[in-house]
Amino acid sequence: MYRADAYVSSADYKFKRTSPKVDRQPDREDHAMSVLLNAQRQTIDGFGSALTESAASCICALPEEKRQALLDEIYLRAGAAFSMCRLHIGSCDFSLGEYAYTEPEDRDMRTFSFAREDKYVAPVLMEALKRRGDMTLLASPWSAPGWMKTNGDVRHGGSLRDDWRREWGEYVARYIEAWRERGANIAAITVQNEPHASQPWESCVYDARQEAELVTEILRPALDQHGLADVKIFIWDHNKERVYERARDSFACENARKQIDGVAFHWYSGAHFLGLQAVHEDFPEKRLWLSEFCQTIGTDPARNFAPAIAYAAEIAGDLNNWTNGVIDWNLALNMSGGPYHYRRGGCLAPVLVDARRGEYYLTGAYYGLSHFSGFIEKGAVRLASSIYDDNIKAVAARNPDGSIACVLANTLAESRKVNIRLGEWVCAVELPGRSIASVVLREE
Repeated sequence: MYRADAYVSSADYKFKRTSPKVDRQPDREDHAMSVLLNAQRQTIDGFGSALTESAASCICALPEEKRQALLDEIYLRAGAAFSMCRLHIGSCDFSLGEYAYTEPEDRDMRTFSFAREDKYVAPVLMEALKRRGDMTLLASPWSAPGWMKTNGDVRHGGSLRDDWRREWGEYVARYIEAWRERGANIAAITVQNEPHASQPWESCVYDARQEAELVTEILRPALDQHGLADVKIFIWDHNKERVYERARDSFACENARKQIDGVAFHWYSGAHFLGLQAVHEDFPEKRLWLSEFCQTIGTDPARNFAPAIAYAAEIAGDLNNWTNGVIDWNLALNMSGGPYHYRRGGCLAPVLVDARRGEYYLTGAYYGLSHFSGFIEKGAVRLASSIYDDNIKAVAARNPDGSIACVLANTLAESRKVNIRLGEWVCAVELPGRSIASVVLREE
């Protein structure tokens, strides 16, 4: 026998809790989500958002009481329970300006300083870790400092100069050490954010071989020499439509498959879920992390639930195709979707901060994420499942405590009833139009 609790959100932006009935109905087949209890798939590493300098500065702008309440809501297990976080190595498009950790041309790192991170990011991260000590931290560079690059500029692409490769490895290792000195253990890095794109903001271009060789010849040796052998290295960190080819070509390089731990990807070029499946089928030992995704801020961002549905469809599709971890882009931004150092802003975040009023607002992005992060626990194992209607996006997982968590998103304007079937037991769940439901079933 199972007991069920359902938490449903829609345009009213509230988690409505119900206790749907679970009946023994072995022949029930209509409108079913079938959860295959013995078909265990990948382990879930967690869910979360990026703590950029922009995000941290917005959080720091809140009054103390509001800031603490927000961090409770994001990181405590009674709230959204975020368990993953992405950081940027050096400046990125969502920092308050360009910066590096050393003075120009300092090959010996004598001027290395972490003062920039200590101003906003470190205080917020330390508070988050008090609430979620097992959080998995991922760090990504947007660019090496300009003097290390062929174009002499952190922006507009360019590539890492051959005569600065060794120093770049040392620079990254020093960054990880600086965080560990502050009590934050970086679990993984990516080689480069969006290495296929030359952007008007911080960017640096690598092809598949260059990226693999940077791991095997520079990054992995540098981390090992600094006692950081436990830090995992992910490649790609860019859009899914090329994820399979990039993994294939990088892993074909000598020693690359041994020394690269996983593949990170973004969502900006479309679903491409079968590309993830292909990566898993050919490289089943590699972890897959969705490392960045967001939407534009749009109109009335504190009331628009549409991003929640988009997030739920994306996350369910990724998890059903072997993704282990999910990290949204900026955790918090201001009401204009910034600050964004090369232009005003325009991105949506789970949290929007009105510093003038000392208030924060949870957006559709928050609800889209928290319906997963709050119910599918870190260390859960995805269970294979199927659904009667492609307009219902659904995923199931078994949590470490044995409970079964199912997340379902109704992308249609019309309400739908879904019968979650676990063997001979059926739980009937009502889904309003354009809503998300998290259903937790426990054996009694």
